[in-house]
Amino acid sequence: MSRQQERRRYQISRARSFLERRLNDIRQKLDLSPTATPLTGEAAYEETEIGRAPGQLPAASPFESNSPTKFRVLTYDENQCKAEEFSELDNIGRYAGRPGIVWIQVLGITDPQVVHIVGAFFDIPMLAQEDILTATSRPKFEEYGDKILTIARAVRIGVEENTPRGQQISIAAGSNWVISFHENDEKVFEAVEKRLQDNRGNCRRWGAGYLVYSLLDTLVDRLLYQTEEIEDATTELEDSILLGTDNWDLNEVYRLKRVVVRLSRLAQPLKDMVSVLEHYEHPLLPSSLDLYLRDLYDHAIRATDRIEHARMILQDLQEYHHTQQERKTSEIIRVLTVMSSVFIPLTFLVGLWGMNFQFMPEIHTEWGHKYGYYTAVGVMILLGTGIVLWMKKKRWW
Repeated sequence: MSRQQERRRYQISRARSFLERRLNDIRQKLDLSPTATPLTGEAAYEETEIGRAPGQLPAASPFESNSPTKFRVLTYDENQCKAEEFSELDNIGRYAGRPGIVWIQVLGITDPQVVHIVGAFFDIPMLAQEDILTATSRPKFEEYGDKILTIARAVRIGVEENTPRGQQISIAAGSNWVISFHENDEKVFEAVEKRLQDNRGNCRRWGAGYLVYSLLDTLVDRLLYQTEEIEDATTELEDSILLGTDNWDLNEVYRLKRVVVRLSRLAQPLKDMVSVLEHYEHPLLPSSLDLYLRDLYDHAIRATDRIEHARMILQDLQEYHHTQQERKTSEIIRVLTVMSSVFIPLTFLVGLWGMNFQFMPEIHTEWGHKYGYYTAVGVMILLGTGIVLWMKKKRWW
């Protein structure tokens, strides 16, 4: 057995024991007997990665997160807001059914059973949990009765990044709670937390739907900011090329183009998702949110347009570079062709006069042949000059 298979088997065994222990803890907290109705998604664990039944969770976390899972919880209403942070999974159960609005941030998914246990407390469907634990999920919106799930990405900021994939953030919401699942512990929603704590805007007065909008607005704004930086970088590169500088790097064009292509894979599905939210009727998305969702859709369109604009500029720069290379090659070929056209007839004359037959120049020394060499050279110069002038008249050179 290979080391990779042994490591995989160890992870499976560890995840299974973790699941059994946590489910027993939940049963004790909820006063459920061992023979009671199974919890939501209980026994959903599956070892195989290919061919899992719908709703079954993977054996190991698909995300690259090495730090321990942390939980940051904000509970608020119109009068107060309280923030807490801890790493004990058992404390999550204290927030199920609490009055007011509860926002739980699951920072760093190192084990899929963390999602499963949190989902059991808040009755998140197994299909939604499966989507949360799919690293390749595209931005989308799903409805599960009175609950909704949105999946998007918090892109990395900066044009120096070669992989702007960022981290996947899944947002599940119910009537009075919102849970955001993060790949790592980056503080993506720090501005939203500050608005809640400072009681600015409508965050505290409106329900969970407005909080979901605020989180999505932050993700769209990150993408909009990133696309603005990409557009500025491509415009500067275009200006330097059009000014005639030859020190620009084609590799930089390809690098930016790769970044733009990857961003486009995020922006277009995100725009489609926001478009669905704008026209969707759900208790968590009242009509009072329509104005905000339209504004969010406008931002998503602007981000998509910027990416498309940057992609077109980079494509034009790539084609311009190829055209410049072809033009230089054509110039070289044209010069070589002119040189060949000049020297081919001269070579013919030299070869002709170099043959040993009577009355060739310099064969005899009589007066009649004394200037034969200079005559031959003069004829070649006149012939070469005539060819060049003829080519210039034809505009071939």
